[in-house]
Amino acid sequence: MTSAFCPAHITCFFRPVYSENVLERGSRGAGIRLSSGTVVHVHEISGSTKVTINGKADEARITRHVLEHMAPGRSFDVAVECSLPLGQGFGMSASGAIASALCMAEITGASRTDAFEAAHVAEVVCGGGLGDVAGLMHEGDVPVRIGAGLPPKGKVTDAGIVFRELTLAVLGDKLSTAEVLGDADKLERVCRAGDSAMDEFTDNTDKDSFFKISRKFSADSGVMGNSVADGTGALMAEGFRASMCMLGNSIFTEASKEETERILRGTGRVFTTSSTDEPARIIRKA
Repeated sequence: MTSAFCPAHITCFFRPVYSENVLERGSRGAGIRLSSGTVVHVHEISGSTKVTINGKADEARITRHVLEHMAPGRSFDVAVECSLPLGQGFGMSASGAIASALCMAEITGASRTDAFEAAHVAEVVCGGGLGDVAGLMHEGDVPVRIGAGLPPKGKVTDAGIVFRELTLAVLGDKLSTAEVLGDADKLERVCRAGDSAMDEFTDNTDKDSFFKISRKFSADSGVMGNSVADGTGALMAEGFRASMCMLGNSIFTEASKEETERILRGTGRVFTTSSTDEPARIIRKA
């Protein structure tokens, strides 16, 4: 069995960019790489490929795309263990795709670059996130995607910000990135807000500006729901910085887990994590 770990990734503001070249497709924006993430275990089998996510059989379109891209015609048993909820803006599909791809690279003899390309292509083609793989490819706490696409097609720098403790709160149902970006009116609004956010962040890269620009983006883009607006408002009223995770009914804040639970009055699931510059990596070789 071969196993790999990849950090999770929050996108805090973004501007979608489309191209016929899938490696140039993605988004400009900024996010946070998290110490929480995904562990994937892979071993080759006869018969048909099987994928479980947190112990349950799953269609796992993105994971299967990675497997077929890197080892066409071969079958594998894949166990994906996610430490954070899926569909809540934590980049778990990208995290799982990268961990799966690194396992496949180890098994097939492909390169680390091949693995990240396979994960990016799977994310983009299957309707996952647009910039999470590029953000996770960069080994900095707060990667800024100043050029869309997977490096070297895209360009990622580091904001120089570190979060020693970060709290995440899930306040509602999953959001579908594909559904939000598939609506022409919503997409146009997101693009306008994303351009403005990137322009502003270029001149103001401190932590306070990071939160302010993120909150402004989530409001101006129209993606913030009532539960997230109420939750961030309640945290800010007590002096804590907070904003929305893209794209989820979820919040990231510097308030402690205990303070977040008290302020939100038990209305959401709360997780403790931190930012990290830790690379995605193989943790067990067959």
